[in-house]
Amino acid sequence: VRRSNERCFREVIGKLTTSLLYVNKDAFFDGNKIFLEDVNGCTICLSCGAASENTDPMVIIEVNKNGKTVTDKVDSERFWNVCRMLKLMSKHNIQQPDSLITEDGFLNLRGVNLAHKDFQGEDLSDIDASDADFRETNLSNVNLVGANLCCANLHAVNLMGSNMTKANLTHADLTCANMSGVNLTAAILFGSDLTDTKLNGAKLDKIALTLAKSLTGADLTGSQHTPTPLPDYNDRTLFPHPIF
Repeated sequence: VRRSNERCFREVIGKLTTSLLYVNKDAFFDGNKIFLEDVNGCTICLSCGAASENTDPMVIIEVNKNGKTVTDKVDSERFWNVCRMLKLMSKHNIQQPDSLITEDGFLNLRGVNLAHKDFQGEDLSDIDASDADFRETNLSNVNLVGANLCCANLHAVNLMGSNMTKANLTHADLTCANMSGVNLTAAILFGSDLTDTKLNGAKLDKIALTLAKSLTGADLTGSQHTPTPLPDYNDRTLFPHPIF
């Protein structure tokens, strides 16, 4: 289903979102099927095929209408990332008029307004939330492993206890954020603003704090910091300029 066919797209997305209330990733990958009934007169069956020795499992899509069946396959991880995105959008009332996942398969939260929301305990690993607005959002105990938060506005967010291993915080605004107990192992802090940020008890291994834009007033009490050798940042394409 393409977004160019908006009515059919919305119908499929609505029915799939409802179906995801009753099936999780483990159940689906273990053989549970998802059925979408009466989509433009069709019945759609989604199932996960078994992985072979050399390939990852694929999601099998069967579309049946008037006794005729058309079958196709899509990458299972890419499919489940679409499902993760749909569940997030439904649960937290997120508006995303663009594609649900990026060209690299990450959950697409680029530039989205997520201010004042409560994501406590959510799995936001491998999201692309570059340029997103998280002001005063609750991100405590959230899985943000591998998240792209480049140029994101994270002013006054609550990140207590979150796992931000390998997160990209290039040019992010983290002023006045509560990052107590955060795991920032191997995170990228190039140009990030950590003014008045609480980092007490944070794990700061394998990061270059000296590349942050500012640490003025930051509380590093009890933090664990094992510095990493400074990389070569001559290639600025990896580190876009801030937009705020």
